[in-house]
Amino acid sequence: MTEKSQDESVETLADAKDPGAETENSAASTEDSSAADHAAEPIAPARKPAAAPARESRAADASASPEPPSLSASSAPSESSAPSESSAPSESSAPSKPSRPSVRWSRPTPARPTPSKTDVPNTDLSSFFDDLDAKFLGAARRVGAAFRRPPAPEQPSPEGQPSSQLGRNGRHTAGQHPSAPTENVDSAPFAFVHPAPGTESSPLSLPRPRRGLDEQRQREVILEKAAAIEAATAWNQQPTDRELLESADDEEDLFTYIPPYNMPSRDPDPAPVRSDLYRQLFVTTGALAALASLVWMFGLFPASPAILGGNGLDELAGGWYSGGQALLSPNANFYWLWPIIVLGLLAHAVHQWTTTQISTPRQRRSGWQVGSASLFMLLWTFAVHQDMLTLAALASLAAALALIDAIRQFTFRTARTGMERRFSDTTTGLFTGWAMVAAMSSLSIWLTAMGWRVPGIPAVLWALLGLGICIWAAAYYAMTERGRIAVALGMGWGMFWLIFPRLLSEVTSVWVAISAAMGAFVVILATESRRHKINHAERRAAMGRPVEDII
Repeated sequence: MTEKSQDESVETLADAKDPGAETENSAASTEDSSAADHAAEPIAPARKPAAAPARESRAADASASPEPPSLSASSAPSESSAPSESSAPSESSAPSKPSRPSVRWSRPTPARPTPSKTDVPNTDLSSFFDDLDAKFLGAARRVGAAFRRPPAPEQPSPEGQPSSQLGRNGRHTAGQHPSAPTENVDSAPFAFVHPAPGTESSPLSLPRPRRGLDEQRQREVILEKAAAIEAATAWNQQPTDRELLESADDEEDLFTYIPPYNMPSRDPDPAPVRSDLYRQLFVTTGALAALASLVWMFGLFPASPAILGGNGLDELAGGWYSGGQALLSPNANFYWLWPIIVLGLLAHAVHQWTTTQISTPRQRRSGWQVGSASLFMLLWTFAVHQDMLTLAALASLAAALALIDAIRQFTFRTARTGMERRFSDTTTGLFTGWAMVAAMSSLSIWLTAMGWRVPGIPAVLWALLGLGICIWAAAYYAMTERGRIAVALGMGWGMFWLIFPRLLSEVTSVWVAISAAMGAFVVILATESRRHKINHAERRAAMGRPVEDII
């Protein structure tokens, strides 16, 4: 507040207290207004400097020393009474002689006493919202204290501090100082916890859900039990050295192709020896013998009925090979596969003279067997033309056994090239399947012709037993390597021509016909399935995809 405003306020108060004096001095003030203005100029500067410090000191005292309202109120009249008394003579002497008006000193406005809060209860709506936050915070703390779990027993920490002041990681909890005293909230659930003086209030800590603690504990218990079971199982079932070597990583096994047959050998062939030349000559001789047998079957030799293209089987060997007298003898058309086999044997003989096949281990192990089987077929042809059933049965059985051993040698040593597979494996496989059926037929004819009977066992049962052995042997060797479809086709050809005589000839057997048909179908289907699985796995391995298991 400025001095001018203070002067105006003091004049207003003086006028309010003495209205009569104002009316008396109004005339004098109006008459001598100009004289009063000139007379007040030299006096005011001399007195105002003294009054200004007094007003400033009083205002400073009033602000520095807060006194009760009663004291301030009582001091106000005393201060105002001094000028009023001093101004009284001037007012009374105004009618006697004209004098200049008295100067009224301004006084500071007294401070308004602050009403006490305890006197009148504050029921204002704004005051309710002012302390609403404090009320809500106190209620929340009381609720949290009611649901708070009892504190764990204190344990000395490594640093020597009580555990109540440390968190899980050994640090002080947020919002608390190590030296700040804490109250036991659990002892008084609804007591409001006040923070210690000089410290910040800690944030509201709500109780942790017990459901989450229970689930966490259950997971920990399950993990502990699983670890104990795994440790006990690993201790009791420790793998052996062989199992460790055979076991591989599961992810690597998915992309690692392990073929179910022996991989072709990339080792160089050994140096040729004299026995290699003998073997080549023997294989060539066998192919020529097979060609002679074929010519003989066509009846090109003098005084020999034609087996192929004629009714020679009805006349030769008493008609036993015609297919109508024994349960396992096929129709005469069965022998029409022999010309194809002979062409394959001739190609095989030429192929084994090439430089890549002179001393190869495959030819060394299988050449002698293939040449022997060709010679045995020439012997079988001779025996049939000479009505020698025993010799014919032995020759056909020996040819089949020799070819089976040749297939075994091919399985141990896989073909290295496509030409080697076609000229060696395919020809020998077709010959093997056909020779198995021929050997079964020759044995059945020989036993029937000899009149072998077992009391109590019918002939059909013996026929089914022999048929089962032939089908099993053909299926076993057809499933070797990548799947020898040539063996399955050779055997299937013979079984096909066995069905018609058993249904249309004099010696009929539905069981034999059905077994022959089912046997041929199963062998061909199993062989083709193996070939498809291996080809599929090799293609996926070549593309870098996971490889399925192959049985």
